Amino acid sequence: MRVSVTQSGPRLVGIGLALALVCIAWAATASLPVNRMAFCAPAAHLAGLLSGTPCVKDGDDFRLLGSDLDLTVVPACAAVDYYCLMTGFLSLLISWRGLRMHAHLFVLPAAWILTIVINALRLVACWHTDRFAQNLLPSMLWPVAHMAVGVVTFLTGLTFIFWLMTLKTRKDTTYEYTT
Repeated sequence: MRVSVTQSGPRLVGIGLALALVCIAWAATASLPVNRMAFCAPAAHLAGLLSGTPCVKDGDDFRLLGSDLDLTVVPACAAVDYYCLMTGFLSLLISWRGLRMHAHLFVLPAAWILTIVINALRLVACWHTDRFAQNLLPSMLWPVAHMAVGVVTFLTGLTFIFWLMTLKTRKDTTYEYTT
């Protein structure tokens, strides 16, 4: 079997991205300052901007200060694992769409931007949901409601990205039915 340069190119990009994902996943488990500065801080400040609440630094954490509820954004809220997932997902979609090799150069920064935006939306949704959960649910269900909002927000983000990336493919597809 002969492998041409065009066939091995995407494999090399895939291997490089896989190695980057392993390093990022390791960094996610280690509470590194880069996680706070690259993921926590931008998402917390964007969430503050979107919700209209001030975002202040509180030690190593960030706090969204509301009139009736403060939300503390800790390193566990950084969504570095979601960044790894988004990186692999975008790389897979780019390969699946058959886009050129240079499109893979934009995967890491695009995944970072999407992660920050989606995580900020999650923080705002959690901030609003936590206010209602604390008034309506017993205290043992507050973490469940908080986690459920995160799952729904992150899955919605992945679904929206998939929809955008496959929009042109769906428009070009015609279906024929024979009876």
